[in-house]
Amino acid sequence: MALSTYFTQPHRREISVERNKVSSMKSKLFALLAIVSALFVATPIHSASAASCTPTESLTEGPYYSTDTPIRSQISPGEQGTKTKLTITVVDSSCKPVKGAKVDIWHANAEGKYSAVEGVAGDFSRGSLMTNAAGKVTFSTVYPGWYPGRTMHIHFKIWRGASDVLTSQFFASDANNATIYKSGFYAVRGNQNTLLSQDRIYRSLSNPSALTLKLKIGKTISGSAKVVI
Repeated sequence: MALSTYFTQPHRREISVERNKVSSMKSKLFALLAIVSALFVATPIHSASAASCTPTESLTEGPYYSTDTPIRSQISPGEQGTKTKLTITVVDSSCKPVKGAKVDIWHANAEGKYSAVEGVAGDFSRGSLMTNAAGKVTFSTVYPGWYPGRTMHIHFKIWRGASDVLTSQFFASDANNATIYKSGFYAVRGNQNTLLSQDRIYRSLSNPSALTLKLKIGKTISGSAKVVI
């Protein structure tokens, strides 16, 4: 049977009706997709809760803080030890950078001694900087040494205007300290005699990792930390 004979007028009408139905369904589908797309564009998608950062735990100031901390980024000029850059980022509880906060830091030199106390002259290993628009400050120093009874630590204090809003301490992992203390100027004294697990101040923290520096160790050391006020 010839195709022209098979596709009679009724068949052609049926085919035309089916094509119209398909075309109508496609039009409705495209219209529905357009509505859904418009809803996604017009309606912002919110997370279940707003971003939040847990405030950094405070720790003791210790006996060696000085109110005469110099404003400078290079805080250990002429000191022996491995050169270290420490970047601190200050954010608020909604995780937004805090601009214009003053950050004081102080720590022992490579021999485990603090300046300006107990008859030690000078102001080495002490400095203050104001956070930039990204909430950051970067200090150049030497990696701190240790002294008996404490693991390696770096003191810091954050100010907003005339108010001291946070005082605490940074730490480093036992593995990083062991790596650093076995070479260069530190090798004479060797590894610290107080590990993190033996340090009463470190053990008082509920979240020690938040105050443990992220270190990259090479000829120089790069460290970073985030502080929430």
